[in-house]
Amino acid sequence: KGEDRQAIVHEAADLIFHALVAMAESGIRPGDVYAELARRFGRSGLEEKASRRGKR
Repeated sequence: KGEDRQAIVHEAADLIFHALVAMAESGIRPGDVYAELARRFGRSGLEEKASRRGKR
């Protein structure tokens, strides 16, 4: 169980690192992402997905 946890921590660190690099390259600040997460808070996944349909 500890090995699984450590593997997930390792992969999550890689994911977050690469996301931060991509954000920096695009001029996106962590606050922009936090604002988007706050906007989504309390919405169901189905509601959020439905709201994206009209934006394509």
